[in-house]
Amino acid sequence: GVGTTSLVANLAIGLAQSGVPVTVLDMAARSTMALHFGLEPTDRLPPLDEAQPNDAVVHGVTLRDAYTIADRGDLAYGLASGEISFADDMLFIADVGSSDMTMFEQLRPYAVLDLLVLAPSGECLVSLPEALDAAGPNTRFVLNKADDTRKLARHAAVFVRELLGDKLLATIRSDEAVVESAAMIHPLVRHAPVSAALHDISALGALVAGLAPVERAETAVPHEAPRKASHAA
Repeated sequence: GVGTTSLVANLAIGLAQSGVPVTVLDMAARSTMALHFGLEPTDRLPPLDEAQPNDAVVHGVTLRDAYTIADRGDLAYGLASGEISFADDMLFIADVGSSDMTMFEQLRPYAVLDLLVLAPSGECLVSLPEALDAAGPNTRFVLNKADDTRKLARHAAVFVRELLGDKLLATIRSDEAVVESAAMIHPLVRHAPVSAALHDISALGALVAGLAPVERAETAVPHEAPRKASHAA
């Protein structure tokens, strides 16, 4: 894939460490989100619609399972009725795959910013016209896995930059440390704190915080050892 899940996880951790209250909504059926926070793949996250959730908070980021309610078909009703709402003092980041357009359309009216993640590949270039047609006024783009050592990736990146202009918020360099950290079940900030990708994601975080501002905590969240998510029904 284009690396949306790893980008969401590391973006959220970076924002939390800068003092922004962040909740990640995991909307994938077969999610790898837990790996990027140093959690075991079998750890279950509290459901989004749980009345009094035993929140999983890792590296300052609150993690919630939003796939279950969406899969039941109750997400749209919960949003429309107000049973599910997004607090003004919290930045919510939803990880929605390209194949989950129904979930995306349900969330879109509530989104301040719609980030579409691209990769410098033939597949992404082919789908780009369709993505541009579907883009709204709050849509911005991120080019992930940029690799100037590969001819196709280099030329694709130049084309995307020229086509999107200021709609392209950031370019994230390809970095093997991202894959390695997930394989070792370590957050990237712990596995490779000087990672090139992490540097680029931090710059993206500053832009996101400006486009979707929330009140910052008085102090930044320090690095902390990962805590297991509590089992939730």
